[in-house]
Amino acid sequence: QSQIEVLNEDFRRLNSDTSNTRAIFKDRAADVGFEFFLATIDPEGNPTNGITRTATTATFNFFDLDAMKSSASGGKDAWNTSQYLNIWVCDLGGAILGYAYPPEAAPNWPGGQTPSDTAFDGVVIHYQVIGFDNPGATGQLSIADKGRTAVHEVGHYFGLRHVWSDSGNPFTGAPDCDLTQDDGFSDTPHMGNNSQQTGCSFSKNTCTNGESPDEPDMVENYMDYSTETCQNMFTQQQANLMRSMAIVGRPDLAKLILDDVFQITNGEWIVINNTDTVQIGNAGTFVIQTGDQVMFLNENNGFNYTAEESYTIDGAAFEANVTKEGTFSLEALSISSRNLATFIDLFPNPSANILNITSREVNLFNNILVYDLKGTLVASKEFNSSSFNTLNIESLENGIYFMHFLKNNVKIGASKFSILK
Repeated sequence: QSQIEVLNEDFRRLNSDTSNTRAIFKDRAADVGFEFFLATIDPEGNPTNGITRTATTATFNFFDLDAMKSSASGGKDAWNTSQYLNIWVCDLGGAILGYAYPPEAAPNWPGGQTPSDTAFDGVVIHYQVIGFDNPGATGQLSIADKGRTAVHEVGHYFGLRHVWSDSGNPFTGAPDCDLTQDDGFSDTPHMGNNSQQTGCSFSKNTCTNGESPDEPDMVENYMDYSTETCQNMFTQQQANLMRSMAIVGRPDLAKLILDDVFQITNGEWIVINNTDTVQIGNAGTFVIQTGDQVMFLNENNGFNYTAEESYTIDGAAFEANVTKEGTFSLEALSISSRNLATFIDLFPNPSANILNITSREVNLFNNILVYDLKGTLVASKEFNSSSFNTLNIESLENGIYFMHFLKNNVKIGASKFSILK
């Protein structure tokens, strides 16, 4: 959970150290707009806390780089990598702190950087540097105790290269300022090597030949190898690429928060206020209060919408109208996605005095509203749980009317009828 919080802070630029971004780079710093959460639905459609724990004595290394991603080799098979960001936390031996593969569609990468098998896609983190202030991040690992190894690797996962584009000698630190070596972004200065995890040197400027304007190395960028207390920003162009990769590179992974309609049917799950997990159709009657936070797990796994009103739900299906502002309302309940005509009959139609109303299901609705063609409410009536009811229409004039059916004050549909005397 600590790691999720760090990811959300850094990718939304809500981290507490944004003031450390130097003035020369301040206007380039970006809110990527990504929010992360532990999975709430597993691949079989069941509620989950998003964490699996696999006992193993294996130490994973370069000789079998993706072994932690297979149950057969002491690791754990991935959940569907097109629908989940899998993060494996394991013993990498300390030689590396983490790694990730970019999307196949990511530009500016040399060949051979994508995984040999799509089941290996995801992020791997050494167990001593996961999360904020990990007690295992001691000694040489103390430079990576702020949870930003995962921020860096998730940047790779969404298509970012290192800001120094892997130029320079990785062993001696000697810079290579060949201008053909670049990460593809004009708002990150050209860098001849990485920061070698040696503090936060704001005077570092590895490349001055041919660069215009001459700018210092962006050591505060998450895609450098500076210490994690130094890192505090992505740039606007880095953010734009990651947003693009969330649509074209990993199209089934991210859910854009937009105005939408979710049809929630029998067997699907919702979570109320992050505590009550409810399966529709098997939970009996329950209430959503005004202001409650609701996740529609099968539709928008992990995002909380706020209820605009209170609703009592006891049906097997309903329709939620959600907004990009993060609110929702229930416009239809119990038979939202089904044809109302197959469940309710009005007869005789046309009628002169009494209109009979029958339903195929008991307790399908408990209130009706009648409107004329001008949209004026001309009649209403509450009903009990009977499947046969009547409405006296003697006082209404000849014409066409619409009867709206409600369940616990939520509209489930409407039917048209005529009066002819």
